[in-house]
Amino acid sequence: MKRLLIGCGVGLVMFVLVGGFYNTSLAEERVVHFFQVNALTGQAGSYGTRSIHGAELAAKHLNDAGGFTDTCGNTYTIKLSVWDMANSREQAIAGLRKAADDPTMLAVLGSTPSTGFAAMEPVAGQVKMPIIATGSAVPIKKWNPYAFRVTIATPVAAPYFLKRFSQIFQPKRVAIIYDIAQDALRAEAELIRDLAKKFGFELVAFEAFRTNDADFRAQITTIKGTTPEWLGVYAANGEGSKIINQMDELGLLGTVKMFSGYGVFQDPTYWDLANGKIKGAVNWAVAFNLRSSDPLMQKVVADYKSFPEDPTIYSVYGYQALQVAVDAAKRACTATDREKFRDALAETKLEALAGSVAFHSPRSEPNGENQGGSVIISRITGRDSYELVE
Repeated sequence: MKRLLIGCGVGLVMFVLVGGFYNTSLAEERVVHFFQVNALTGQAGSYGTRSIHGAELAAKHLNDAGGFTDTCGNTYTIKLSVWDMANSREQAIAGLRKAADDPTMLAVLGSTPSTGFAAMEPVAGQVKMPIIATGSAVPIKKWNPYAFRVTIATPVAAPYFLKRFSQIFQPKRVAIIYDIAQDALRAEAELIRDLAKKFGFELVAFEAFRTNDADFRAQITTIKGTTPEWLGVYAANGEGSKIINQMDELGLLGTVKMFSGYGVFQDPTYWDLANGKIKGAVNWAVAFNLRSSDPLMQKVVADYKSFPEDPTIYSVYGYQALQVAVDAAKRACTATDREKFRDALAETKLEALAGSVAFHSPRSEPNGENQGGSVIISRITGRDSYELVE
């Protein structure tokens, strides 16, 4: 190998001669490129948009600081691209395949609606494209080695919630209304149905609807006739707020207490659409606090004001997903090698924005569940406030 020094007006440029060709890579800017497949529009748009903005904010923080340096001493900046999957399985898969066909893309971040992640998860293994979900909770029966998520998912969180819910409130008669077309919502509703007897309550009604339905009066009338103490509302904020407003219209709202999962009632959009009628409702969520004294959380909340909406847990998930992806890229020392990146990602142990993210997903026995973090039960007290239920 020969080195050649050439004088320039601003100093010296070193070229490395390898096999007869000048290698200028040492002088090039290194960029790591992630592709976000998430919902900007549709029923999950408010959730997906927040995840996208959370990742964008994390990338801005790193880029503004000069990028990041991997363990081999290489420095990178971050580039993000976005694909709107709306609420379509087909669109999610199309976005994943588009990313996989681009050799500059290292990994996919998303999606937040489980509709997208459930569809992409098996395809990621086929195209060998690492994906990191930013808000999915749907149970995955058989993981492939390329799929991960930063969330604490329903199979882990919901049984804990049911145990504490039963201990604290001692419910006897519980009803459920759920979106049969949304994978995570349906999965949690079915899990509650199957575990009702174990936790000492009777499921007196189990009513389904589909995304984009607008009239829920038939289901609400049926539920009202079973005289439940508690009603689980498993719906995105668009349909869920309509359900709650129609419950009020039909006289059910004042006679039943409400619960849900996955922090959905903590979304300020839900509060606005339901005209504050979710006050007093409870849900489980990943333990995090937007009002934390942690300097990074305070910076995230302050800087998030550049976006038009308020931050929520989905904003945090997006930020965490980018943190996790960068951490794996640092350890893999690559911006393009998806296999090295996947192997580094599979052994992640990171204290991220709002808690631990930990993966152990060997190729022989893959499991993309986040093994870190913790779950809390909260009661909604205002548009953007809640209290812990002990």
